[in-house]
Amino acid sequence: MNRLILEEKDFILPERCLITGRRFRQLVDVIKCPVGKICKAGLLNGKRGTAEVIEVNDDSILFDVKLNEEPPEPSKVRLAIAMQRPQTFSKVLHIATTMGVKEILFFHSFKVEKSYWQSPRIQFEKYRDDLIEALEQSGDTVFPEIKFCSKFKEFTEGVLQEFSSGTQMIFGDPGASGDAHEFNNQPVTLLVGPEGGFTDYETSKLRELGAQGVTLGNRILRTEYALCALLGKLV
Repeated sequence: MNRLILEEKDFILPERCLITGRRFRQLVDVIKCPVGKICKAGLLNGKRGTAEVIEVNDDSILFDVKLNEEPPEPSKVRLAIAMQRPQTFSKVLHIATTMGVKEILFFHSFKVEKSYWQSPRIQFEKYRDDLIEALEQSGDTVFPEIKFCSKFKEFTEGVLQEFSSGTQMIFGDPGASGDAHEFNNQPVTLLVGPEGGFTDYETSKLRELGAQGVTLGNRILRTEYALCALLGKLV
């Protein structure tokens, strides 16, 4: 936990918070916060600042809070990624959130198992904690906006154009010659396929819409590793 994420429900006074549960255990067992320690803190979807420990109890910590800093600038990358298996879905959310991506769209493609769309992992109440932990890790406070499109035709016939408006679309393609680094710090919509990659038909449709292929070389990477590498070149 590099920054304590506070929520409105934690405040018992305008500048005083009571922390319990998972965050309490981490603050006591891992960070070992004594009275007087000043921690980095931030209000979820709000400002950042500091929180000073004023009381440690058996199951809670009391903080005095001062929040006067803006959250970090968001990434200029929007991420459109094929729906992933539940375990990888969580990893993708964590990676993208820690890298500052604020707009994430999961879409269907030919090599995506239909069962993935029935997974409880894609319900907000299930992945909310993944987002919180990613914000704690990166020192950010602002949730990304998560969207879903369960039909590839719908995705390519309107959803993608709206989602990518004002950006250059690029997609991971081992057979391409372009390098994602060419788009560094530019408004970009990054398209990432499923574990088995896009089909020829899908890459053809993406190119028709103006997307350019970029490569990380001729090695085939797992989705989460490819995503890390691509975002590292773009942000």
